Amino acid sequence: MTRPGPYRLASGGRINRQTSVPFTFNGKMLYGSDGDTLASALLATGCRVVSRSFKFHRPRGVFSAGVEEPNAIVDLYGGARAVPQARATLVPLTSHLVANSQTGWPSARVDALRLLDCIAPVFAAGFYNKTFLWPNWHVYEPFVRHLAGGGITPTGPDPDRYELRNAHCDVLVIGGGMSGITAAEAAASAGARVIVVEQESTFGGRSRWDGRFIDGLSGDRWIAAAVARLQSLIDVRLMTGTTAVGYYNTGVVTLVETSGRSSPTPDSPRERFWVVRTKRVVLAAGAIEQPLVFANNDRPGIMLAGAARRYLREFGVAVGRRVMVATNNDSAYATAIDLNNAGVNVIGICDSRSTTDEALLAALHMAGIPHWAHTIPVDTIGFGALKAAKLGRLAGDNLRVDHCETVACDALLVSGGWNPLLHLYSQAGGKLAYRDDTGALEATESLPSVELVGSARGYVAAGTAPHATAVQSATRLTGARIGIRICPTGNPGRQWVDLRHDVTVADLQLAVRENFSSIEHVKRHTTVGMAVDQGKTSATAAIEVVAGLRRVSASAIGHTTLRPPFVPVTMGAIAGAEIGKRFARFRRTPLHEWHERRGAIFHDYGEWRRPAAYPTSGESIADAIVREQRAVRTGVGLFDGSPLGKIEVHGPDTLEFLDRFYVSNLSNLKPYRARYSLMLNESGVVFDDGTITLLDQDHAIVTTTSGNAEIVAAWLEEWHQCEWANFRVAIIPVTDQWSTIALTGKHARTVLSRLRPDIDISNSAFPHLGVRVCHLLGRRTRIYRVSFSGELTYEINTPADTAQEIWEALISAGESDGLVPYGVEALLALRLEKGFLHIGTDTDGSTIPDDVGWGAVAANKRTDFIGKRSLHLPANQRTDRLQLVGLTGVNDHDMIAGSHVRLRHLREITDGWVTSIGRSGPSNRPIALGLVRAGRANLGATIDIHDAGRVVNQARITSLPFFDPAGERMNG
Repeated sequence: MTRPGPYRLASGGRINRQTSVPFTFNGKMLYGSDGDTLASALLATGCRVVSRSFKFHRPRGVFSAGVEEPNAIVDLYGGARAVPQARATLVPLTSHLVANSQTGWPSARVDALRLLDCIAPVFAAGFYNKTFLWPNWHVYEPFVRHLAGGGITPTGPDPDRYELRNAHCDVLVIGGGMSGITAAEAAASAGARVIVVEQESTFGGRSRWDGRFIDGLSGDRWIAAAVARLQSLIDVRLMTGTTAVGYYNTGVVTLVETSGRSSPTPDSPRERFWVVRTKRVVLAAGAIEQPLVFANNDRPGIMLAGAARRYLREFGVAVGRRVMVATNNDSAYATAIDLNNAGVNVIGICDSRSTTDEALLAALHMAGIPHWAHTIPVDTIGFGALKAAKLGRLAGDNLRVDHCETVACDALLVSGGWNPLLHLYSQAGGKLAYRDDTGALEATESLPSVELVGSARGYVAAGTAPHATAVQSATRLTGARIGIRICPTGNPGRQWVDLRHDVTVADLQLAVRENFSSIEHVKRHTTVGMAVDQGKTSATAAIEVVAGLRRVSASAIGHTTLRPPFVPVTMGAIAGAEIGKRFARFRRTPLHEWHERRGAIFHDYGEWRRPAAYPTSGESIADAIVREQRAVRTGVGLFDGSPLGKIEVHGPDTLEFLDRFYVSNLSNLKPYRARYSLMLNESGVVFDDGTITLLDQDHAIVTTTSGNAEIVAAWLEEWHQCEWANFRVAIIPVTDQWSTIALTGKHARTVLSRLRPDIDISNSAFPHLGVRVCHLLGRRTRIYRVSFSGELTYEINTPADTAQEIWEALISAGESDGLVPYGVEALLALRLEKGFLHIGTDTDGSTIPDDVGWGAVAANKRTDFIGKRSLHLPANQRTDRLQLVGLTGVNDHDMIAGSHVRLRHLREITDGWVTSIGRSGPSNRPIALGLVRAGRANLGATIDIHDAGRVVNQARITSLPFFDPAGERMNG
C-alpha cells in the first residue's frame, strides 16, 4: 500500500495507489505512487519549492504539467549517469529515482543567494554586456556560472547504452491524443505507412483524464479501442515516450525515445535517437496554456489552471488547500468546478473579462464558488511560497485598476489562454501570426508537407463544460473570447514574463528604451524565450508587452524563431553507439596487423589509420623518417598504399564519360596505359587528382586521393544519374577490394623479378605510366608504373586477401638489397622534393589548374569538361593569383607550414602562405611549397615568412622540382 502524501486525495486519478514508489529528492526519501511523474509525486508530498530562479534565486515550484515547465528543472541520478536539465513534469516516477534541485545553497528551500534578489536592478537586461568589460568576461565566468546553476555534468563515462535508428514512412503523426489517433486511422485506412509518436507514456492526451465523451464512449475507452485497432495493422508503428524534437529539410524529422526506466536493461537502451524520413507530417501536438503576468507571479503555488486540473484528474493530487483561480478565458472554469467537486476549497475565480458565459456562471453558482468579473491578480504575498493574492478590479479602459482586495490562498491557478504548439510547423517553414482576438500565434498558411489537426490547427477541446460527464465539443480558438493577460499596474521589475530566465516586464521596457525594436533583438538582449524554453510560456506575453511599449498592434510585432530541438536532447542520444573507439572510427588496411608487429607508429590520415613511420629501437620518429627517405633514394623501400581510391568504370561509353571529368585529353588513351590528371568542380576548382587507366575499350580504372575515394565515386554517379543518364557505363568503387603495394627505388626491378612475374618488367617493355595484368606467386595482380616519390616504382594492386602473402614475399626478396618499409611521412617528404601536388595540402577552395602549373593542359583540351567554362571567368584569368612554387630557406632554419609570406616589394597584408615543408634528402636544406601571389613571375625573389605576428624566416622562390628535374630516376 502506498504512503499517501498530504495533498494526495483518497480517490480519483489514474495512478495505482496499491504500489508505493520510493524516490529521493534533495537527499530526502519520499514516496509516490505507480503512475506518478516526479512533479506529481512532489506535489502530493507537499513539496512547494523545487528549484531556484536563474538570476535572483527566488523560490520556484511546479508551474505546469508538461513540456512547457519553466521552473521544476532538476538533475537526475548523479555520478556517471547524471542527467542535467530534466523537467520534473516529464520524468516518470521510478523506484529509487534520485533527483536534486539544480540551484540553492545550502539548499533549494533555504538559499542564501536569495540576497541577489535585493539588488535585482543591478542585473537588468543586458547587464552582462555592460558589466563584465574589465578585465574580461573570463574572469567572472566561473562565478556567474556557479550562481546560475546550469546543472551537473557526468563525472565519468556513461554506463548506459544509446541507439541511433532510421525509419521511413508515408505519414508521421506527431501527437497521440484524440486528433492524432483519428488522423492516424484515416491515413492507415488509405494504405499509408504510418508512424505515431506520443511524448507521454500512454496515448490519449487530455482525452484520458478530462472527462470528455467521444462517440458515446469515455475518452480513455475510446482511445484504448482506437489504439487497439491501429496495433493490429502491419504498416502502423506506435511509439510512446517519444518526442519529435526537430523538423529539417526534405521531410526529415528527429525523434528522441526514452525508456522511462531508472535502470535500463542490457537489451534496452536508455534513449534512442530516431531520424525519420516522411512524405507528410500530421502535427497534432496540441496547445499550451499561457500564464497571466502580474507582480510576483512566480511564487511557488502559482500554477497553470490546466495543469492543476490534470494533477487532480490523472494523479489524484490537489495542488492546494485554499485555491484561487484567475483567468481571461473559459477554460479555467472546468478546473474550478473539478477541484470543488473533489472537496478542495475553491475560494473563487476571477476573470479579466467584464462578461462571462451564463452557463459557466450558473455552474459556479451551483457549486457555491464566488466569481469576480473584470478582475485580475495584481500582486501576491509570500516568501517561500504563496500566502495570499491581491486582486484588482479593472477600470473601464483596462489600463488601470481602481479597487483591490487581498485573498488568502496557498494556490493561485492562472490561465491566459492557449497557444497552439507549432514549433515543428515553424521549423518546416510555416509562417505564424499573432491573433489579437485569441492572444495566440497561429498558422497563416498551409504547407504541402505538414497538416495541422486539433489544437495545433487552432481548435481546443473545450474542457470548459462544468460537469465532467458532459459531452465536450471543440471550440475554435479564434472564436474564443479572451480578456487581458497582463496586469496594467504593479512593479514591472517584479512582473515575470519568462520564468525560466528571470525576464521581467522591466527588462523588456529597458530593451525597447535602448532601441531594440525587433522582437528578435529583444529576445537576444533580454534572453526572453531562449534556450530550453523557446518561448513555450513566454512568447505571446513578450509580444504583447513589446507591442504595448511600441504602441503598435501585437500582430505587427512578428515572433521569435522557434528553433530545434523542441526539448533538450542528451548528448548520449545524439552520439548513440559512436563512443569510445567508435567515436571517430578509422579504417585499417589489409596489412595493418603486419605493421603493428613491425612497430609502426600509426597516425590518422583522413579516415584511415596508417603507418607514419617504422622507428627502430631507440630511434625517434623524425630520425626514422629521414632513414626511410634515404633508403628509398639509395636502395629500395616498400609502402602500403591500399587507401588509394580505386573505382572501376565499365561500359561502351567509358572513355567518353570519363573524358568529361578530367582536364587532360583522354580520347587518345591507349589500353594498358595510365594518364595522370586533375578533376575540377563546376567552379573550375581542383578537388582531386589521380590516374585513369584503360584496361580495355570498355573497362577503365580510376584512382583518387585516399580521402576522396567515396566522394569521387559519388560525384561520378551523380553526374551519370542526373545529367548524363544516356551514357552506357557502370561505376563500381573497389577501394576495399584491392590492396596497393608500392615497391620503390633503384633496386625495385631487381626485387620484383625475384617473385618471377609472368610479364617482362624491363623498362623498354614496361615503361613509366604503363599498366600490366599478370600473376605474382600465382596470384592475379595489376601492376602500375607510376610514382609519387620520383623513384622507379612498381605499384602492385592485388586482391585484399592476398596482400599479406605478396608483401611478405617482397620483404624477403628485398632483404639482400636492404629493403625497408617506409611510412606516409617519408613518402610525403619524397614527393615534396619532386614538387608533386598534394591535393588539400597544396590547394585550397579557390585553386584552379593554372595555379598549379596545369593551365596549358586545360586550355589545350578542346572538348568540354566539368569546370572548363569557369576557368574563363575574369577572376580566374588574373595574373596575380596564388600560384604553387618552390621555396628554399636562405638559412638553416626550418619553415613553418601555414605561415604567411610577404613579397618585399608589395604592401599586401599577405601574399600567400607555406603549404608543405621539409628538408631535401641530398642537401639537407630546408625546402617548402607555397601558394604565392604571382609566384611564377617572382622566381628568385626573397620573401619574408610571418608567424604569430612577426618575421620568423626568409626564403627564395624557386622553380620545381627540387630533385631530379629531368625525372630520370622514375623513368629508369
